Amino acid sequence: MILLAGCETVVELNLPEPEPTLVINSVLNPDSLFAVDVSANQTIFSNQAYKPVENAAVQVYRAGQYVEELQEVSKGRHRGTRRPQELQPYEVRVSAPGYPSARATTELPAVPVLSEVSATKVPSSSPGFFIVEASLVLTDVAAQEDFYYVQAYTPDVDRSNNNKPYNRYVSLTLLSPFEAEFSMEVRSFFSDRLFNGQALKLRFRLENSAEKTTYVRVARVSKAYYEYVRALEKQSYGDNILISSAPVANNIQNGLGLLGSYTASTLAIKP
Repeated sequence: MILLAGCETVVELNLPEPEPTLVINSVLNPDSLFAVDVSANQTIFSNQAYKPVENAAVQVYRAGQYVEELQEVSKGRHRGTRRPQELQPYEVRVSAPGYPSARATTELPAVPVLSEVSATKVPSSSPGFFIVEASLVLTDVAAQEDFYYVQAYTPDVDRSNNNKPYNRYVSLTLLSPFEAEFSMEVRSFFSDRLFNGQALKLRFRLENSAEKTTYVRVARVSKAYYEYVRALEKQSYGDNILISSAPVANNIQNGLGLLGSYTASTLAIKP
C-alpha cells in the first residue's frame, strides 16, 4: 500500500474543439427598443472573454410577420427602432458567416395588476433616521404559470461625476410570511406556485430615507428568463464549495443563450 500510494498517473486528454455556435442574449420589454447581443461559443476550459460575432444578420418577427432587421451599433450588439408590445409573440432569427443559423421565440407577458398601495415611516438602525415599510396587492392570473421579480430605486446624483443624475438602486426586503425564491443583484424573483389566481399582499422594507421618493418596480417575466436567472443564481457559489454546478437554461434553437421578456409596473412610494 505504501508503494501504491507513491504512484501517480497523469492522463492528458485531447478534447475536440466545440462546433461553432451562435450565442444570443436578449431580454425584451415594452419600455426599450429591440436589442440583441450576438457572440460565439467557446470551450469550457477557456478563460477568455466571449468573442462578439460581427456582421451578423438579426431579424425580428411578430406572430410570423417581419418587423425589422436590427442594426449593429457596436461589435456584436444590435439595436432596432421599434419597441415590443405586451401579449405579443416575437421571434428573433440570427445568421452569420461560419455559423449555423439560430432562432428563438418569446411572448411578452401581461403587465402586472397592482392595487392597495400603502407606506409608513419606520425607525432605522440609525437614531433619528426613518426608512419606509410599504405594501401592495398583486393580483395573479388564474390557470397559468406566472413569474415575477420586484426591485426598487430612487433618483440620485453622482457627486463624483459633475452631479450627473442616475437611478440608485435601493435595498428591498420582502417581509414575512412571503419570501423571494431567489435573488440576483437587486431583483427578488418568485413564482405564483403558492398563490396562483389569487391576490397576494406583498409587504416590504425599503432602505431609503422616508423623505425621498422610492420607485418600486414589479415585473411579470417569461419562464425562460426566470429559469435562466435561477440557473445563474445556483452557479454563484461564493465561498460555498459544496454547491453542485447547475445546467444553464437555454431556449435558443440551434444555438445558446437566452431570449427572455418582461413587462413591468412601477409605483412611486413616499409616506
